[in-house]
Amino acid sequence: MSPRNAKNNKPLKDTTTDFFLKIVEKEKAQSTKESTSKDTVNEKKVKAIDTGARFYNYMNQILDKILSSKVSIMILSFMMAGILFYSVSGKDILTSPTSGATLENVPVHVENLDDSLEASGIPDSVSVVLVGPSLDIYKTNFSKDYEVYLDLQDLNAGDYVLNLRTRHFPESLQVVSIPSSIKVTLAKKVTRTFDLGYRFINEDELDSKYSVSVSQMDLDTVELRASEDTLSKVEKVEACIDVSNQTEDFEQNAKIKAYDSNGDELKVEVRPSDVHVTCQVSSYSKTVPIHANIVGDLPTGYQVSEYTLSQNEVTIFGVEEQLKGVNQVEVDVDVSDLKSSTTLNDLSLKKITGINKFSQDTVDVNVEIEKVITKKFDNIPIKVLNNSHDYKVSFAGQGQYASVSITGTEDKINALKVDNIQATIDIDGLSVGTHQVNVKIAGDDETLAMKLLSSSKITINIERN
Repeated sequence: MSPRNAKNNKPLKDTTTDFFLKIVEKEKAQSTKESTSKDTVNEKKVKAIDTGARFYNYMNQILDKILSSKVSIMILSFMMAGILFYSVSGKDILTSPTSGATLENVPVHVENLDDSLEASGIPDSVSVVLVGPSLDIYKTNFSKDYEVYLDLQDLNAGDYVLNLRTRHFPESLQVVSIPSSIKVTLAKKVTRTFDLGYRFINEDELDSKYSVSVSQMDLDTVELRASEDTLSKVEKVEACIDVSNQTEDFEQNAKIKAYDSNGDELKVEVRPSDVHVTCQVSSYSKTVPIHANIVGDLPTGYQVSEYTLSQNEVTIFGVEEQLKGVNQVEVDVDVSDLKSSTTLNDLSLKKITGINKFSQDTVDVNVEIEKVITKKFDNIPIKVLNNSHDYKVSFAGQGQYASVSITGTEDKINALKVDNIQATIDIDGLSVGTHQVNVKIAGDDETLAMKLLSSSKITINIERN
């Protein structure tokens, strides 16, 4: 044994093993520490989740109580409506306590108008501008219990400039009507008697296979009361007979209304205001041709050369007895001031006695307009009509010939011959002797304008053969 080992004289240990033992012990200690830390964290998580669940259950209980109360729901709805309103309008009740708004189409009420006077110039409605607290504007617009009115107390006939007044607006708002003043005319009412006709309303709700006719109306005339100016505009007074969904004979009290030349209703007092009518419902109909009447004056140098209808026939409805004599339906085609070909749309068919309904109320008419020329035609022999006794008829001078001028399109005028023009006299009822008779002219084409240039009266002598 060496002196060194002897000196220490202690048992030896493997240092490598000690090193690893220390590491193992350290890891165990660290593992124990981490395990303890994880347990602590897990306990905290459990507590947090438990707290959240309890809060969630608490809020649900509160919400259930709110929703089970009508008062709570109304309060919540009002709050949400207010938030939505100011979100949409871009206004915040807290940051914008003052704002402006415009109320459109606010009716104008007329008060204290003398029953013997008629007021004109008053608009049916106006606009109202509001300035003030946003909440008051919102409440006003929501409640709609405000009014704009015109007070005509103690006013006589005449012209006035009057201010419109307002009421039932919050005092916190500045209120201005537009217009704020109007010119009003008050005129004395007079009473006049008018013939009473009738019209059918809601015909689009009557089955097309049926037609309605009026068999009896208890009144022939009615009294209208209004100013002279208003009564002068009355074009017709009619009982409005509602024919919607009628399939058999019926009676009703029809409202009476007055209309101007444009078909607009006039504001007048009608006495009585309605009339009892008895109506028949039938399903008789017939189809008849449509004839166009050219009316109006074209500019000089122009003429209608041709026209075509969008349809040439129409079915008419009515009582059979009344429709027997109806062989055609007419439509007026106004060509006033036309200088070129055009199509006139929605021209109304003329309703005559016996016709209660058309299968189609209007037609379109295509009108051909062309420039025209005028040409003179001479030596047109005059023919004698209705010479039932075979008299010998002689003309004084050159009276047996007529001269005419004809205006039309160049093509038609150039194609026209004397044979296409008729000049005639009628001796029906004349006896032997000397007479003055009228000369009449006619042509094959009704679109040509003819004018007699020679004398319209000629002298003839009638003798027995």
